[in-house]
Amino acid sequence: VLVTSYADCVPVFIIDVKKHVIASSHSGWRGTVGDITANTVKLMKEKYGCYADDLIAVVGPSICKKCYEVSEDVADEFKRKYSKEEIEDILTEKPNKKYLLDLHAANKYNLINAGIFPENISLTDICTCCNSELLFSHRKTGGKRGGMCAFLWLKDNSEKIR
Repeated sequence: VLVTSYADCVPVFIIDVKKHVIASSHSGWRGTVGDITANTVKLMKEKYGCYADDLIAVVGPSICKKCYEVSEDVADEFKRKYSKEEIEDILTEKPNKKYLLDLHAANKYNLINAGIFPENISLTDICTCCNSELLFSHRKTGGKRGGMCAFLWLKDNSEKIR
């Protein structure tokens, strides 16, 4: 069982349907701009012989673009990494030199750029901040929050579970 913990950051789950390999990543803004998903796909290829066309990915609940305001220095990191077309989806500039950042979209582009087919990527529309009565949100509570964990495992069908 793979376990990763979150509050507003992005959980990314990757499954190789042919080799029966799984991976889970925690992708905050630093992990996203640092492309932890591409690193995860690369490790799956190196360690298990996975092929990107056999991978399915899910981007789980995290803070949405309308709730995630970042400073100009964070926005600049994303502008350096992504194409102009990608940035149009990922960042929206506000009048106060702040930006709204879409980590869901950025992770989608990271997965596509790592070779995963767009039709094999599922994005959630669930925001931790908008749904803070159900999910923990660091931003919504000003850091006074719990944490969430994601569990990912492959069921072994070779034996009956007793």
